[in-house]
Amino acid sequence: MKYRIIHHCRNRIHLDIPRRRLTEEEADVLYYCLLEREDTEQVQVFARTAQVAVRYRGNPEALLSFIDTMDLQDPALKEKVPEISARATNDSFKEEIVTMCLKRFCKRFFLPAPLRIAFTIYDGAPFIWHGLKDILHRNFSAEIVHASAIAASLLTRDFSTAGSIIFLTEVGEVLEEWTYKKSLGDLAASLALNVSKVWKVEEDGSTHQVGISQIQEGDLLHVSLGSMIPLDGTVVRGEAMVNQAAMTGESIPVRKYVDTTVFAGTVIEEGELFIEVRNTSGQTRYDKIVHMIEESESLKSVVQSRAEQTVSKLIPYTFGTAVLTFLLTRNVSKAASVLMVDFSCAIEVAMPIATLSAMREAGKHRITVKGGKFLEEIAAADTVVFDKTGTLTNATPVVVDVTAMNGCDATEMLTLAACLEEHFPHSLANAVVRCAKERGLDHEQLHSRAEYIVAHGISSTVKGEKCIIGSRHFVFEDEACVIRPEDQEAFDNLASEYSHLYLAISGVLCAVVSIADPIKEGTAEVIARLKAAGIEHVVMVTGDGEKTARSIAARAGITEVYAEVLPEDKARYVEEQKAAGRKVIMIGDGINDSPALSAADVGIAMKEGAEIAREIADITLSGSDLDQLVDLKNMSTSLMKRMRSTEVMGIGLNAAVLFGGILGLVMPGTAALLHNASTILLCLRNMNDLLPGESHPELVTVND
Repeated sequence: MKYRIIHHCRNRIHLDIPRRRLTEEEADVLYYCLLEREDTEQVQVFARTAQVAVRYRGNPEALLSFIDTMDLQDPALKEKVPEISARATNDSFKEEIVTMCLKRFCKRFFLPAPLRIAFTIYDGAPFIWHGLKDILHRNFSAEIVHASAIAASLLTRDFSTAGSIIFLTEVGEVLEEWTYKKSLGDLAASLALNVSKVWKVEEDGSTHQVGISQIQEGDLLHVSLGSMIPLDGTVVRGEAMVNQAAMTGESIPVRKYVDTTVFAGTVIEEGELFIEVRNTSGQTRYDKIVHMIEESESLKSVVQSRAEQTVSKLIPYTFGTAVLTFLLTRNVSKAASVLMVDFSCAIEVAMPIATLSAMREAGKHRITVKGGKFLEEIAAADTVVFDKTGTLTNATPVVVDVTAMNGCDATEMLTLAACLEEHFPHSLANAVVRCAKERGLDHEQLHSRAEYIVAHGISSTVKGEKCIIGSRHFVFEDEACVIRPEDQEAFDNLASEYSHLYLAISGVLCAVVSIADPIKEGTAEVIARLKAAGIEHVVMVTGDGEKTARSIAARAGITEVYAEVLPEDKARYVEEQKAAGRKVIMIGDGINDSPALSAADVGIAMKEGAEIAREIADITLSGSDLDQLVDLKNMSTSLMKRMRSTEVMGIGLNAAVLFGGILGLVMPGTAALLHNASTILLCLRNMNDLLPGESHPELVTVND
């Protein structure tokens, strides 16, 4: 694609494309293809003038080379554009507003009076029709109030006022919808799928981890228990129970088998699948998220629902006040001014925007929130239950020692451990795999079918021998493995401050992997700040040993500790706390935390943990420390205050307009303007960040 550089300064370049203008499709292709590049920070596409401005990182040569080779008609590039384009949505709303204003100007100043009257009656007819339909269906809505105001103006031959009411109401509706869609798009972008690596099955049956960008339609992927399905496809082998809550809202897993379809963003709870890729664009996830958010009741908090019920009860009183005003004053203009007051508008539009904006702001703090009601639950929470590994401790623990036994070689045992652990991501498993990689150990030839036993370990067969790795309980009690007498002393001298993974072959302990899992920096301070923010009860519940658990808890400032706890016991503890009347937040990162995450009022997962934990959880934290918890608690509290103030201000401002209409101080057109202006101002107010301090860069910037 040819281009000309108009302006170039440090980290920003402005280009002109030699054509009259870009089509919407071309503008979208250019925008989204540039936006997904790692060296791109912000993109602005000006379709009308065929120009593009890019803020980039590093050297611009690679970026310019990419633009030079782009073909905006390339089907492969078009696949990168989501079905619901935020850029195109913005452009369409701008065009609609400009068109409405031009039509209004032309009708007002260039048409003769008879034609102006005809157009006013024509434009007002749909409002009156919708109002009559609501009356027939006994649905006493705001549409009846608006229709009555327009009808009253038309019947009194005040066509100028009727035209103003129609125009301002239409513009107000478009602006409100635009504000809502913008917030919705920003939120959907923050929730969009972000998978970089997948397991590809080669023709010889071996599996290799490759970048998702290398996957082509028709390739075969292997997805195991606890992992997210990265792309849409068809099952060609295997059977699994798949959690599709992110796509459909269903809480019950769905059975998937050969020839059934699976979707990007869903998670395998049980079993494994071999999937033939059907769609590689990765954008289907974004489109489904937009639909999910629009349909989801989880956006509504109890505060919002209660406010909507309150204002809907005010509508009959508004109508009654207008009738009474007319009967007392015989002034249609005053009655019409009263009818322009719609208490529900500010609540039904501004409150959802407050929720969407809070969720978007959470995304800027690297917190993913799946629904507004969870922010309300966070605000009301008084109990936090922590898992230990990867939650209170660092998400990147490190292997400090491999103690070989049974005459085995420590390097070989580390290689075998990495082979078994790499398919089932958890912070301790990641530490083993990372250590093997750092030491240059190649374990691809050892790959075999591995079975994950939740909260226990992994069982597999390598070279005809049964190999298991996992917790002490799993290896010695469930599997009845033994320690050779000559290895007993080394086993007894293992350092108690480390977490341990036990590796056994054919029923005999062959190695113990010692892993340092230091507490996250500043954890004790975060716990203290949570208590200051209203959290009364802080607990640690972990499957680790008693000594290790109490050592970590003491340094974190947690006094209540439950160690060596199974997944079902974690969930049972959460249920007991809820039954006692507490609002419970559960924070974990492993597959074994999933039952407790589901049981809690709010489940919070760590991004570095298992994908199934992130999918089941209501909120995901992606930071390296726990400061985000305090931000989340403060943000939720501030949101609830904003929701209540929105209700008070929405009712107060509209009440002022209503009384102004009764007193004759506000004319119908002015009432329509003030009503819509108050709604827009509340929407804009609710789009502001809740937390003070430095602003964070937007995840997606859309401009035209």
